[in-house]
Amino acid sequence: MEDAREVSLTDIHEVLSGTAATLRSLVPAAPDSALDFQEAPGAWTPMQVLCHVTDGEVTDWMPRLDLILSPGERRVFTPFDREAGFRVYAGWSAAPVLAEFERLRAANLARLRALDLQPRDLQRTGIHPELGVVTAAQLLACWATHDLAHVAQISRSLVRFFGAHVGPWRQYFSLLADR
Repeated sequence: MEDAREVSLTDIHEVLSGTAATLRSLVPAAPDSALDFQEAPGAWTPMQVLCHVTDGEVTDWMPRLDLILSPGERRVFTPFDREAGFRVYAGWSAAPVLAEFERLRAANLARLRALDLQPRDLQRTGIHPELGVVTAAQLLACWATHDLAHVAQISRSLVRFFGAHVGPWRQYFSLLADR
């Protein structure tokens, strides 16, 4: 499902800059029972998603971009442990994890702006352990897509948590149709 439209660095910055506020609008308003709600077997809870994206701010996006931009020929990414954040933030409540995400994201956005990436930088490559050669532009687009996907995941989970109680209105919600 490729689209010929370009995604600019400005577009990516806008998404990345808005994620913390979006999470801030969803997470604190939800009760703990909703944040711990698992919408299906094996699905992550909203709290697990929050821990995952927070850990990614430390161990995934900027370290990989730094590696791509580093000198040398072989720039192989360290595998990303998708569930490491569950352990790192175990025992934390949502508010401190969200505050940590906001702090880390602000620092990463400041670093990203300071890099003043140019078109030639965006074409530099690194090696993903499973996917092979990827460009900086692809990594940045993936970061924005990752944010949006996890915001949607948290939203969907909250819809299904609260939606379990809507009674006959269930028919009006496509996100509840398969429940």
